Amino acid sequence: MKSFISWSGGKDCMYALYLFLENKKNSVACLLNMCSADGDRSGSHRLSSRTIRLQAETMHIPVIQQQIEEEDYEHSFKKAIIRLKEQGVDSGVFGDIYLQEHRDWIERVCQETGIIPIFPLWKMDTEKLMCDFIAKGFKTVVVAVHKEKLPGTFIGRQIDDDFLTDIKIVPDADLCGENGEYHTFVFDGPLFSHAIPFSKKGRYEDNKHWFLEIE
Repeated sequence: MKSFISWSGGKDCMYALYLFLENKKNSVACLLNMCSADGDRSGSHRLSSRTIRLQAETMHIPVIQQQIEEEDYEHSFKKAIIRLKEQGVDSGVFGDIYLQEHRDWIERVCQETGIIPIFPLWKMDTEKLMCDFIAKGFKTVVVAVHKEKLPGTFIGRQIDDDFLTDIKIVPDADLCGENGEYHTFVFDGPLFSHAIPFSKKGRYEDNKHWFLEIE
């Protein structure tokens, strides 16, 4: 299959890409990253567009950064994948794990645009998923934390065994952050030609989240 990867820069899309490529018959046309109307930031993760491009470069995979026009995510997303379909892309890979409502939305959008949706992580045990992800050598830092779901001390932490130990004791927190507890930036791993160097420039916030500014 020739697919695009729905790309945020975080761990779930990265591991979905990794598992998808384990089948040597599969190929990746590009990463598809939805970004702000000004093209500067990537969705909920608030990663700079340049950071996303660096990920693509270190994996030697093209990236398309589709701006969200007039705050209409669905229209903008469909616009991008229709163009990809015209170029021979037949499927899209998504990092969803168990949120049925979001999967339903993806399947509807893909059906309406003639794209086959693929969910490599679907219904995986979240603890096993995280342990396998770490064991494979992926390196990831937390760049966003929901204020009502996790303490601010989780911002800027690297995902490792200690991280898993600590998040397990937070009431109702999902290890993978599937309910929006946190978002991540992957800076190294088996698909990268080299680690992406970065520095932590400080923390900022909005009404609901803390964010890590990286450069």
